[in-house]
Amino acid sequence: MAKFARKLTPFTSNERKSEYHAEDRISELPDEVLILILSFMPVKEATRTSVLSRRWEKLWTFSPCLELDGSRELFNIRCHFWCTSYNPRREKEVLDSGRLRYINWVNRALESYHACAVDKFRIRFDLNERYRCDIDEWVRFAFEKKVKRFELDLSLYFGGVCNKSGSYPLCLQTLPSLSSISLTSLVLKQVNVSDEVLDNLISNSPFLECLCVGGSESLIHVRVASRFLCLKCVEIVMCVNIKSLELHAANLSSFKYNGPDIFINFMNIPNLVELCIEGLYVSYFARKMPQLSTSFSQLQKLALCVIHIEETMKRLEYPTLSHLKQLELHVFLHGDQSLLVFSRLIKACPSLSRLALELNWFKSATYVGRNVKKAKKRVHHSLKMVEVKKATKKKCVHHSLRVVEVRGFIGHTIDTKFCMNVIKNAIKLEKIIIDPIDPVVRGTPHENLRCEKVEAARVAAEKLRSKYFLGDKLILL
Repeated sequence: MAKFARKLTPFTSNERKSEYHAEDRISELPDEVLILILSFMPVKEATRTSVLSRRWEKLWTFSPCLELDGSRELFNIRCHFWCTSYNPRREKEVLDSGRLRYINWVNRALESYHACAVDKFRIRFDLNERYRCDIDEWVRFAFEKKVKRFELDLSLYFGGVCNKSGSYPLCLQTLPSLSSISLTSLVLKQVNVSDEVLDNLISNSPFLECLCVGGSESLIHVRVASRFLCLKCVEIVMCVNIKSLELHAANLSSFKYNGPDIFINFMNIPNLVELCIEGLYVSYFARKMPQLSTSFSQLQKLALCVIHIEETMKRLEYPTLSHLKQLELHVFLHGDQSLLVFSRLIKACPSLSRLALELNWFKSATYVGRNVKKAKKRVHHSLKMVEVKKATKKKCVHHSLRVVEVRGFIGHTIDTKFCMNVIKNAIKLEKIIIDPIDPVVRGTPHENLRCEKVEAARVAAEKLRSKYFLGDKLILL
């Protein structure tokens, strides 16, 4: 063995020498290429390259993309308090300290920046009007650098806006001359932007393709209307005081709305192929679909977030959506409800190839009728069975449905019957994906909690596999 080791020693030594004297190919690249590589990295990672050599020291300051994303640190702070005993006062102190660190870091990064123009500028952290002076300076900096993709995300979590007071107000005085805006994408989350400011930004941005506004209390009457607009994507989310919305954009291909029940004037949207409706407006939209069918004749993807199934979807007639290929249903279950009320909607989509169902269970849904008298519960159950039989009396065969995904499956009668109905009627089904993890905690430190319930859901899913001979068609996550 020692003899064999001696034979290997010279080879190993030479190999190490060749590695040590290996040619540095990266340093041979021109600065323009290195800057392009750095532009794909977050600022925090890009700045670390400044210690490599004197040449690398300033390279990151010429990157056209400034990804000033502090959401990971914010998430870690909140996770710490989720996993320990809740202390509001201590949490506020830690968050305020984190906010100051983030602000100082952003200010240092912008002071060191040398590029003449910015392609992408992103701010992501939980900040409010207390830090208005610093945020104003960041906004001016970005627009003076002729920013193309601007994102100001001051929400509590990863892009999740909510109704909270004290949000940062974006004013016209903060913005430089609006006559020379180069925006192609504008994202404002948890930012109070008024009708006047938004109208000025839209009308002075001829190349704007993407617009997203979330959590603004100042929006009242929104008008996205111009035959010259390049807008392809519009999102209006959680603007609680909004009263009306007018859409007149011939190039619009994707629209998302989550908010109160308001009047939305769909005037000229011939290229709309993706539509997402959430919040209180879902009920109005579901009732008015026959009248709105001419505006949505080209739809290929529809997503609905339904909070009250019985009130929203029961006994509704739907127009035929002949081009619809993807249907996403985000459902909140409050009790002993039937998912088969969606059968009519699915039937109205003859070209549907993918169906995604996300279930959010309230505590009352797990144990049906816990506080209801037994006699009343039996009558209620009988009525439900009659309703379900009526819904399934006429067999609804799906000729195009190939992929079904159910997230938040718990193996309850409600979701099991829905899966059974789809399996029986989807004659070209290629795969059914079942995820027993609660969608709310998926991807968070709480994902592995409630192991017993998840295991019970897996057992119920396996019964479906054996009962309907699904084999590899059933994918259990």
